[in-house]
Amino acid sequence: MSYLIIVSILWSFSFGIIKYGLSGVDSSYISFIRSLIAFLFFSSISIYNIKKFSFDIKLVMIGAIQFGLMYVFYIQSYAYLPAYLIATFTITTPIFVGLASSYISKETISKNGIYAIILVLIGSFLMRFNVVNPFNYWIGFILIQFANFFFATGQILFKQWNIKNGTKDIVHNFSQLFLGATLITSIFYFLSINNSLELTSVNLFTLIFLGLISTGLGFLFWNIGLLKVSNEKLAVMNNLIIPIAILNSYFIFGEQINPLTFFPGIVCFYFALKAL
Repeated sequence: MSYLIIVSILWSFSFGIIKYGLSGVDSSYISFIRSLIAFLFFSSISIYNIKKFSFDIKLVMIGAIQFGLMYVFYIQSYAYLPAYLIATFTITTPIFVGLASSYISKETISKNGIYAIILVLIGSFLMRFNVVNPFNYWIGFILIQFANFFFATGQILFKQWNIKNGTKDIVHNFSQLFLGATLITSIFYFLSINNSLELTSVNLFTLIFLGLISTGLGFLFWNIGLLKVSNEKLAVMNNLIIPIAILNSYFIFGEQINPLTFFPGIVCFYFALKAL
């Protein structure tokens, strides 16, 4: 679980970094470049020890779903919502993890797992605050739900792949997931209307950081971590990022929070973890 906690902390900063470090940059371009940077990085690792590399089209497809399609919808939501609300709308990811567990790995969630997921959903909802334009609110909400669905499904698919391919080295084959992600995001980018971009030094630094650290190392550690926990724990851990991201939005990026709803939400998270 330590892998998932570390990555949750890392990713919690990404919401604000994307919102304020890449403001005005085309969302499809951000998705494509993040995936491409991570792909190039892990490709160099695969080439360095090519004997441990084994091409598997299933990994490419999993990456296209878990990273590629997720990014397409996730990054687009920044055009409609503030960073804290995007973090909050990942509230439903545990539900999608539970559904994916049932339909893909044929696993049922225990009663304690269901209680924990419900508590996490309540806690995440309580930490929601402020109101944005209703149209933007619902468009952003729908985009995030698609992102949540693809991310949750990809996680369970990767778990299933590992069960059948436990002897394969994950690190030296991880480039294949980003190959799938790069292929998907490149399609959306090259079909987008605006392909002409002028990037500032802040934009470039942000993209490199997100591509190498948040995307590259972040997804590697997350996928390694998800192999070490049950699906119900994985469902709960998917929402750990919410309170951390909201605190970051408040202390670092100056967005406002409501302590009357935030701290009861934290209590719900605590009891969710105790239930497991």
